[in-house]
Amino acid sequence: MIETQTAAPARPLKAALTLTGITAGLTIAAALVIQWLAPGMEPMQQRFIAVLALAAFAVITVAVTRRDLLTSGRLHPVLLILPLLVSLAPFAGGIKDISPQAGTTVVIGYLATGVYEELWFRGLVLNSLAQWTPVKAALVSSTLFGLTHLSNIAFGANPAITAAQVIGATCFGIGLAALRLRGVSLWPLIIIHALTDIALQVGDVTSTWRWILMIGGDIILLAYGLRILRKASPTGEDHLWPMV
Repeated sequence: MIETQTAAPARPLKAALTLTGITAGLTIAAALVIQWLAPGMEPMQQRFIAVLALAAFAVITVAVTRRDLLTSGRLHPVLLILPLLVSLAPFAGGIKDISPQAGTTVVIGYLATGVYEELWFRGLVLNSLAQWTPVKAALVSSTLFGLTHLSNIAFGANPAITAAQVIGATCFGIGLAALRLRGVSLWPLIIIHALTDIALQVGDVTSTWRWILMIGGDIILLAYGLRILRKASPTGEDHLWPMV
């Protein structure tokens, strides 16, 4: 059965590009403003402030324009088992010995990131492509999600690492978009997103293993997402979502 939704934009790609441009522009603007106001601030602190502002913006925007996105979908726990295992894998070696202040910053910062990016990309952007087939909508919305990570360069991120992050985020996004299209609500996706980022930061693993887990996790979610999307009709007849 497929749940119905309100009318999608008449020009899906234009709407998705506009939404992506808004969030990319706001991210870069936030970086420039923070650097101007506090030029000596650490890049991590700058990103922390920016993502809190962006999360608040995303919550307000969704609440005002598409409140139904906050309540649509269900938990679907079976579908979430593999993504949860992937997100928690860095904790297999325990937790790093970090200060309470640093730990709190990581948790709050990445929770805000999960809220912001899931509401925006698995919420508004993916919804704007609802007239398309699930596979096409997932691929395009996730590619746009990956490309927005180029804005991290504005916070001083290494360009080569950022390029790799673009690819990884695209793969990661396909997995979460597929879950959303199969009827999972946004809230579990926010938790999985946040847990993935938090675990990679505070999980007690070596740098090599962190990269292995990060790349491996993105590949697993890509394959898992494509497997889920194979159940969607290739004819586009089930373009209304989320599918349950």
